[in-house]
Amino acid sequence: MDHDYFTMLPLKERIIMLTKRLLFLFLFSAVLSTFDGRALAQSVQQQFVVTYVEFKPADTNAGAQMLEELAANAKASFGVVNFDVLQQIDRPNFFALFEVWTTTKAFSDFQSSSATQAILLQLPNVLEAPLDQRSGNLLAGTVSSGPQHAETSQIFVITHVDSDPQFVGQITPLLDTFVNDSRHDSGVQTFAVLSQTPTPNHFQLVESFADLQAFDAHVSAQHTVQFRNSTLTFLGAPYDERLYQFINREQ
Repeated sequence: MDHDYFTMLPLKERIIMLTKRLLFLFLFSAVLSTFDGRALAQSVQQQFVVTYVEFKPADTNAGAQMLEELAANAKASFGVVNFDVLQQIDRPNFFALFEVWTTTKAFSDFQSSSATQAILLQLPNVLEAPLDQRSGNLLAGTVSSGPQHAETSQIFVITHVDSDPQFVGQITPLLDTFVNDSRHDSGVQTFAVLSQTPTPNHFQLVESFADLQAFDAHVSAQHTVQFRNSTLTFLGAPYDERLYQFINREQ
């Protein structure tokens, strides 16, 4: 608007025009603020981590104690959502760590802390293979959060699904459907699929069941059989399903 024209207007009209301009700027700023807030909320994802741990059989107990110390440190750290120590049922010297952190930075800060580093420096002495750590993002499903009472009958399952890279587009919706179907199975407590970073053709199914009977019923369900049949030709490696029990939740 021409400045001379504006100054020639009566005072009342100038006040009305200025008020309209200020109101417009206020509303525009509010819209931008809301959009930026939503974009930020959507861009910040929880950090999921699965770590496979293999101890020398004779050092299983010593190794398990180190992992429990690591879990205690994690649960006192900022940003931790879950930190479970799992022992493989059929191979008791094999363990897994299942971690959920509010942000990647929270996980990184925990990893680099002096208490964590002190334990990680001791671990190689009792390991039969290096730690196999796999970070990922949640694609579908839900994961129970926070400390929970654990029953000895509970079963935790981690399945590594390795898709041939050229079939990621075909297998991803099948995984999504499988997770959503399985969440409603009797005895299911957690059922989710993670996309591994930075290898998006690798997936981790993380599952927990009230007991072995609930797991057996799940793997026998029609939707599970259908999922296994429909994904077979898309796999780049055998379907790697491992059963664990919790060792560090309050009994």
